[in-house]
Amino acid sequence: MKKTVLYILFLTAFALAKGGDVCTVDSVAWVSEHDAFDEVQMETAKGAPCDAWKPLADKLVRYYENRGFIAARLQGTLNETDGKHVLTLKLDRGFAWVWAPAENLDSSGTKPEVFRRLTGISAGEPVSLTDLERSEQKLARIGYFEKTAPVRLFRDPARNRIVPAYSMRKANFSTAEGILTYSSEEDVWEGQVDINLFNIAGTARDLQLEGFTGEDSRHLEGYYKEPWVFGSAWNVVLRGRFDEETLVADVQEPDSGAGEYIERLIVGEAGVTRDIGFDFTVGVFFGISEDDKHSSFEMSYVSLDRFVLPRRGWRLNAAATWKMDRPDSLDNFLSAAASAVAYYPLYGNFISRFSGMAGGIFPTDAALRRTDLFALGGPENFKGLHYRSLRSRAYGLSEFAVLWQDGYDLSVEIFYLPGLYRRMAPGHGWAREQDYGVGFTQYRGNWSVNLYYALRNGENYLDGIIGFGLKTLF
Repeated sequence: MKKTVLYILFLTAFALAKGGDVCTVDSVAWVSEHDAFDEVQMETAKGAPCDAWKPLADKLVRYYENRGFIAARLQGTLNETDGKHVLTLKLDRGFAWVWAPAENLDSSGTKPEVFRRLTGISAGEPVSLTDLERSEQKLARIGYFEKTAPVRLFRDPARNRIVPAYSMRKANFSTAEGILTYSSEEDVWEGQVDINLFNIAGTARDLQLEGFTGEDSRHLEGYYKEPWVFGSAWNVVLRGRFDEETLVADVQEPDSGAGEYIERLIVGEAGVTRDIGFDFTVGVFFGISEDDKHSSFEMSYVSLDRFVLPRRGWRLNAAATWKMDRPDSLDNFLSAAASAVAYYPLYGNFISRFSGMAGGIFPTDAALRRTDLFALGGPENFKGLHYRSLRSRAYGLSEFAVLWQDGYDLSVEIFYLPGLYRRMAPGHGWAREQDYGVGFTQYRGNWSVNLYYALRNGENYLDGIIGFGLKTLF
């Protein structure tokens, strides 16, 4: 819409600059069946340059193409009568078509009924070419498939149905990954293992496990999705988390040893999620731990062009969690966080990445345990810190990166990541954090190697964090 308006304004300005000898449309006439909506859409052509009607016609045709009339055509001719230019329009919408069940022409490794639901195309709905494009983009970015050919359309003229036929081959994107980081400044090693099983047995079920161990902390997290429960559009999701940290007490107690104690947190969550359109997902979760109950609302938007090494598009995530039924010594509170990342091609294989995150806990004077706070540090946010080494009640950060990508196989990046966070007691106020460094990702068949080196502002160039990851795909 904006492009069409700008185009018309440009042509109008050009006509005014040229003077009165430039052709403009004086009236619009229809010689075919049409309705008031069509007249309103083309009314803007009146008084505009004689070529300005074409983008308006394309927009109207696209409108009908997205409502089942995929053969819609709008023809226009200009005639001059008594010095007046008359635009004569003829609209032919053709027959209305609806979607037939989607088919896959390749070996997707997914059950046919599951594949049809993953496309987002509903049989019996009016054909929409825009929805078809968005459906193909969705299948390319969820990670289950590799596109081998453009989607094709077949007609079933006996029932006015269109069969969308995709070419999606099963992709090896289930992963097992080991990540090892080393801080040369502190001489500390940390390890992490991730297992991600996607589209188990071709059923769109997902299972993800993450385990981490460091010098003073341990972390285990799990996620399982059961799609389309009882034939509905809702998915059931089960999540669990275990955190354990060894801390030094501010005031030594008789049973605390040498001032050290261990804080543990075990959380279980169950919830439902569903896709809205092709890009949005919403979810509601309920969770419980040994000393609280909580509920959360989550939303995500994804328009990335592909699953591995995306080149363009957006990813947005937002979540709000209300913790309640806590002991008298702790307060009920709201925790909210959001993140966004955007990819933009620059030139050739060069791509830019912009991202940002923010989070806060309210009210700001609530009594909190360490495990209630946001866990920051590592590849997901502050790369120059140890994984989950920083705890804060509020934070904000941004990132700018320039990447060089060679297809689906290689990515080299440089990044700069400034941010700030709220210090824990006894320190108060905001502290600044600036990280920067380089990253490298290489895919070779079913193997992937990831390496990054990150520094904090003011650090010696040899005292950064080295991260090394080895991933296998199956």
